[in-house]
Amino acid sequence: MKTPVHLLLSLLACADLFLTAPARAQTFTNSNLDTWAVRNGVDAPANWQTTDDVAAYFIGARFPTNAVVKTTVVHGGTYAAQLQTQLLLGLGQIPGAITLGTSLQGIALPLGSSLPSGIPFTTRPANLQFYYQLSGPQAVADSAAMAVKLMRRVNGVATVVAQARYYVRALASTYTLASVPLQYSSALTPDSVSLVFLSGTARAITVGTVFRVDDVSFTGTATATRDAAQNAALSVAPNPSADGRYLLSSTEPALLAAPLTVLDATGRTVRRELAPAPALSRTLDLNDLPAGLYTLLLTTPNGTVSRRLVR
Repeated sequence: MKTPVHLLLSLLACADLFLTAPARAQTFTNSNLDTWAVRNGVDAPANWQTTDDVAAYFIGARFPTNAVVKTTVVHGGTYAAQLQTQLLLGLGQIPGAITLGTSLQGIALPLGSSLPSGIPFTTRPANLQFYYQLSGPQAVADSAAMAVKLMRRVNGVATVVAQARYYVRALASTYTLASVPLQYSSALTPDSVSLVFLSGTARAITVGTVFRVDDVSFTGTATATRDAAQNAALSVAPNPSADGRYLLSSTEPALLAAPLTVLDATGRTVRRELAPAPALSRTLDLNDLPAGLYTLLLTTPNGTVSRRLVR
């Protein structure tokens, strides 16, 4: 049985780059984490769920975990969220976590777990950005992280439109800007966004890690028009492929020399290949994967080229 921490961690999925021109920031309710109110007996940020909410919902624990607290050490405004790894009797080390949304009822994904339902969201931004501080004796090893998914329900099935993740790789004593490109695997317009920050995602996390988060926003607009020529230059055959083997062809050798990623129907990365030497053709072997729908992504300097594969 999955613990509340595992349910939060299951939101993390691998992501690469989707590049587009910058634009003004797009905020949402309490994206600056300035508004807090008492919930489950502790201060909690409005429009966000916390470790305390997860504990109360899944295991009925209505006592302060102190894993998420309000802090006046801010990048801007009045407050920021301080996520800190704690030791709780019976649960061990738990990370401080905040997830966007007002409900933990969740959306059922093919992964077999329920994720926080997030909030309604109908734009296609290029990046997610936030400001953070990170401290603690084992903070870097604990792998504080952010993960975001844009989703859309199609015939009752939750489909991943775009996603990204970000691990904090160095201590930061002052607020530092993280700007994370979203990786799009669908041309659909999303209807919701799920977003989570955690003070630790490593298998063994350490009490004392502190991850402060402030001023979260989306920037830019992702469109398919800039990649139309590149998409037209790529051919994949056979598709569908009975044995999972594909031949990629293009008149642009640089396109086939791009790093390659394959996602399954849930948005999980199932194959990653580094850039080979430029050529007019390239093979892709998914014979070891089960039958189903996959998304091929080629990340080029001019944008991401995607193709739906049937195995």
